[in-house]
Amino acid sequence: MKKSVIISLLLLTVCNINSQESKTFWETLKGKTPETSITFLPVGSHTKDFDLIDVWYTGFNYKSVEFAGFKNSFGDLTLTLLYKRQIELKGNFSLIYGFGVMYGYDGKLQDVKRIPLRNTFLFTGALSPLGGVTVDYKVGKKLSLQLNITPVVIVYGVRYIL
Repeated sequence: MKKSVIISLLLLTVCNINSQESKTFWETLKGKTPETSITFLPVGSHTKDFDLIDVWYTGFNYKSVEFAGFKNSFGDLTLTLLYKRQIELKGNFSLIYGFGVMYGYDGKLQDVKRIPLRNTFLFTGALSPLGGVTVDYKVGKKLSLQLNITPVVIVYGVRYIL
């Protein structure tokens, strides 16, 4: 149910943006290349119990490619390689979505119930898929606040645009 609500809100947002510009739905969904930036998201919460966890997500984004590292829930270093796109919303808000691969869980995600397709080969090895959505709010020309949402955690922090 929660997934349906989130997907519906995202589609309505994209359709609302699409109605104001002369872009097709797919052009709007494709978005644009995010600015080159450094992201630092030090804390987060699990979506199940909303505890406060130290994540220390640190990433460098060049065009649409982001390389990042963070401390996972098991206390291990996890490295990610993501492809990202940015959809500008109203005012200073934008939506950044991304997908890619991560290394560092070593099959431990098969036991996490909130992960889609967790019982498949995708989560049994050293590499696992990763996807998520970030709400970005620009507070200055080079600085924005970020809220990164995945099926298991929500991570908070800042992005500095180079």
